[in-house]
Amino acid sequence: MADGRAPNPAISDRSASWMEIFRCFQVALDPRKLLVAAAGILAMSFLWWLLSVVFYYKMPDPSAAEYQNSTISKEYGDKKKPDGSGYTEDDFRRIASERYATDLDQWKVLDSLAGPGGRLRTMPWYEYRGPNPFLFVTDVLSGSAQDRSVAIGGFLSGSVPVLIEPLVKMLLPVAKLISPGVSPLTRFYLFLILLCNIAVWAFCAGIITRLAAVQLANKGPISLKQATKFVCKRYTAYLGAPLVPLIIISACIVGLILYGLLGLIPIFGDLVIFGLGLPVIIIGGAVMAVFLVGLVGYPLMYTTLSAEGDQSDTFDALSRSINYVYQSPWHYIWYWLVAIFYGAAVTLFILFFFSLTVYVGKWAVGLTASTVWTDRKPEYLFIYAPESFGWKELLTKDSPYEVVGEWKEQDKESKRLVYTYKPKDPEAYRQARSEFWSYNAWGAGIVCFWLTLMFLMMLGFSYSFFWTAATVIYFLMRKKVDEAELDEVFIDDEEPEVPPAPPKIAEGTGVPPSPMTSLPVISAPASPPSPSVPVPPPPLPPIPVVDVSPPPPPATLPFSQPPAIEAPKAIEEPKQPEGEAPPPMG
Repeated sequence: MADGRAPNPAISDRSASWMEIFRCFQVALDPRKLLVAAAGILAMSFLWWLLSVVFYYKMPDPSAAEYQNSTISKEYGDKKKPDGSGYTEDDFRRIASERYATDLDQWKVLDSLAGPGGRLRTMPWYEYRGPNPFLFVTDVLSGSAQDRSVAIGGFLSGSVPVLIEPLVKMLLPVAKLISPGVSPLTRFYLFLILLCNIAVWAFCAGIITRLAAVQLANKGPISLKQATKFVCKRYTAYLGAPLVPLIIISACIVGLILYGLLGLIPIFGDLVIFGLGLPVIIIGGAVMAVFLVGLVGYPLMYTTLSAEGDQSDTFDALSRSINYVYQSPWHYIWYWLVAIFYGAAVTLFILFFFSLTVYVGKWAVGLTASTVWTDRKPEYLFIYAPESFGWKELLTKDSPYEVVGEWKEQDKESKRLVYTYKPKDPEAYRQARSEFWSYNAWGAGIVCFWLTLMFLMMLGFSYSFFWTAATVIYFLMRKKVDEAELDEVFIDDEEPEVPPAPPKIAEGTGVPPSPMTSLPVISAPASPPSPSVPVPPPPLPPIPVVDVSPPPPPATLPFSQPPAIEAPKAIEEPKQPEGEAPPPMG
């Protein structure tokens, strides 16, 4: 019988089929992955909120000194226009108005990201992600045609993007960084946001992809502690893989900025720098474009390190992620399309299941109060429930604390629309809240803690599924490009493959175990005891003539041979001459 784990032909002989993506649901629904994903979401959101508070500033004031004609006249008073004429008061007002409009547009970009209710400042339990799945299903099943169209449209615009939220939140700062109309302060803020995102998910996504890689390849059990040690040992590689293209892009940007300084020189800049030297600018832009497009393969960087282990490093992960995208782009797009649509379906199921769990539990426990003491119905305990996915709207329904959501302007200056909840009946809500005791508020706070933890685990499924799907797609792309088997995964020395335990033998049956044996030990022969009374030996027959030559040396022994013991000498009889009779006896 062969030792160790028997090979799994269902894994090793399987072709690189997109059907492998359908294995992601069960693997992603691992409580360990959900917990790690929830911790990553919480850490990322807190760091983004902190940076947003630090970098946000108020809207520019048109009455500020830098927008007044007196300030503009000091800057342009001695300058001339290209036609040789001087600047007038109308020119000063036009310049001030243009400067204010530019600063206002740049502030609006920062406000949409870092302002109150901004995309990077909102905590995850307040972020709008479409209607509640339970209400969505009930509206589709029991609503009118208009209700169904509104519900389906809200789900497609809110819930489906949740699945690719990890990729969106990674590429959003990059897209804003290279967008026009962004101030240098906002660019620096976005760069720090990007660094925080990479630092958090290099660790959390590394753990998730390591767990998924070992499980998908059926390489034996792996604990959360083992996966964490694996990532900690290689954290610099996880961190460096997405940073290297960003560093290259930054180097190209700095080089082109210095090159553009020469373009400020009149005549020389127009003719030489931007005229004859335009190919230099195009080459720099091409290098940046290659790496920016290659960032679409960003999820493959972490999966490469998790699957290859010591056989890979930062540059190998970067090289594979970019090469796989460019060598087989249609397969890569197809795999992700399948993962997104399948993930949207299973994510809807998970969101519906979690929402139904909380709602049915609240409904059942409230039946007692509905018949005994209506003022103690538990809806008041959900006034601090998470607003995302419409949980607060679902859990306070049909009570004085019921809320409804709507889009409205954040403020008159920015005119940015945010989705907020307000009481459906403000007067009934105010009256009910005025009757709150301190223990009511404390109870609602404790309920909020547990609901938020459950909400993060639910939201973490989309992140867990995303990184699990990225692991499967990496296996498929590796099979397509490098012709490697799907079950090839590096196993660390601390993660040995555990062979299956032998079947237990019933007590009293089978062959009893043999006792432990050791090497034979050769001992010297014991000396014979000396006789107390010598006894004369009987007469011996004539001794035949034998060869008395010394015997051959004995085989090599670990000890010297003991000396031979002399036997008692026999009494020799006198020899008789030939032909004579022996003398008579007596």
